[in-house]
Amino acid sequence: MTNVPPPTPGKGGELVYPQQPPKDPILILVLNLLVAGCLGYFMIGQKMKGIVSLIAVLVLAIPTCGAGSLLVSVAAAIDGYMQAQQLQAGHPVAQWTFFNDHR
Repeated sequence: MTNVPPPTPGKGGELVYPQQPPKDPILILVLNLLVAGCLGYFMIGQKMKGIVSLIAVLVLAIPTCGAGSLLVSVAAAIDGYMQAQQLQAGHPVAQWTFFNDHR
């Protein structure tokens, strides 16, 4: 058993724990970049973040001629890479942790 404290309200929700074997951060980056900014999130366990990212990509596709969708996908790719790095190092991340906001 690990000594990881339970999640506290206001810090990103439920924790996502590292999987064995850990997911490759490069794979998560590529999947989030190519598949509407969401598939990588599903693979690392941040399902709600993946759903929100997918909705944002779809909503922004037509009004911004794809530019908004591209920005969401790039941001999701970078964020997914950073989350996967934390998980690969053995650290849990919260469902709604973004970029380097690991508390």
